[in-house]
Amino acid sequence: APGSCALAVGDLNLLLDEEGRSLREARSALEQAFPGGRAVASSHEAKLVATLLHCEKVCLQWTAALQYLEDLLRKQLVAAIGKEVMPADFAEYMRFHNRRLFAEAYAPSAFSFPVRRSAAHSPEGYLSIDEEARDGGIAAPIVTLAAHSAAEHPMSFPLSASTNITFGGDRHLHAWLATKFAGDAGASISLVSRARQFSSFVVLVGRISSATTFDPKSAAIVQNKDELTIPLDVSTIPTPKEFRDAIESLSPEQQAFAKAFRAMQLESTLFGVLVIQIKPQLEKVLNLPADSLTKEIGLTQDLMRLFIEHQIPSDLLSLGGGEAGSEAPPRERLEAVRGHVRAMQEMIAKSKKEELADSAELLAYHRPLPQQPVLCEEREGGGICMDFDEGISRSRCAPGGAAPKGDFKRKKGGGGLLARGGTPQLLSRSAPQSAAVP
Repeated sequence: APGSCALAVGDLNLLLDEEGRSLREARSALEQAFPGGRAVASSHEAKLVATLLHCEKVCLQWTAALQYLEDLLRKQLVAAIGKEVMPADFAEYMRFHNRRLFAEAYAPSAFSFPVRRSAAHSPEGYLSIDEEARDGGIAAPIVTLAAHSAAEHPMSFPLSASTNITFGGDRHLHAWLATKFAGDAGASISLVSRARQFSSFVVLVGRISSATTFDPKSAAIVQNKDELTIPLDVSTIPTPKEFRDAIESLSPEQQAFAKAFRAMQLESTLFGVLVIQIKPQLEKVLNLPADSLTKEIGLTQDLMRLFIEHQIPSDLLSLGGGEAGSEAPPRERLEAVRGHVRAMQEMIAKSKKEELADSAELLAYHRPLPQQPVLCEEREGGGICMDFDEGISRSRCAPGGAAPKGDFKRKKGGGGLLARGGTPQLLSRSAPQSAAVP
């Protein structure tokens, strides 16, 4: 093109001809310099080495030319945008693009939800999946595509080998599109649960193994301003095309095993989070009307302490059939449960006192303390009796106000008073010794 700096096709052909001519000239020179025939280093090997070295130089020049063009285009793009685009910038652009692409009802939203009983109740806490900022900023919830539906059929999870828990409730399905550049480690995300003061709920984390089964791996009670952070290890599996390309060269048996293993991965890779509110479940277990414990903060805390710390069976605290029935006013039913809680607390306090008394007696039996000298009435006017524990083999009594004198001995390991030079002294029980005082 007129005014272009690129070489014309004819000039490129001349350069290629010159390259071929110089290569042929070098091969002719090598053929004359090296012997022919069946020598160790013949002219055939020399020409082959020269040709391969020439190909290596051509490839290096080609790579350098392509890298120069790519670097030139990259600099032009950075200059046009005004900054170097990082993964966080691209994620921000995708959020901007999604706001313009999707309708408001289907637009991606932040994965952050309040844990509440209903719209008329205050939140018990909050549940979110936060992504740590790559530039060291504040972590923010991830943006997901979500679909919500009511429970069409109940689900269950095993609490133990003989107990299954069935649950219902609303269900939310989320899809998260994560972006990363080549060489980037990817996003670091965590499941964060926060509870408000005097509030509590249970969080279970696991996998959804089927349409009716939830497989929990971890569970925790979040209460009273707790903040639970669980790091999530996100891994990717190959796409269907990548999987087909990877198993193409395998044997039929290996392909069958790889397909079966991939089927298992696809069925058990759906991450699930289950939130169970505690107050509604307590009301059902204790046979109380709905919303009975909403404002009973002290009673709720006492119940939580009895169930969690002391493992009290619910039958000992619930409203029995012989008490205020379902026709009784809610206040009477609540007071009946409060009486059960008070009685259980008194019994626990009494049991603690008995345990402390038993522990003190056991400690006194194994580690007896020295007794105090007692008043002796054998002599006129009384005196101090030195025979106060098993450590004294012989004792004497001194008149009141006088120091005893005489022969006193102390066994090894014992404790008590020892008269030295006419003055009684207290010896430690920890240092075994034996002494005789004249």
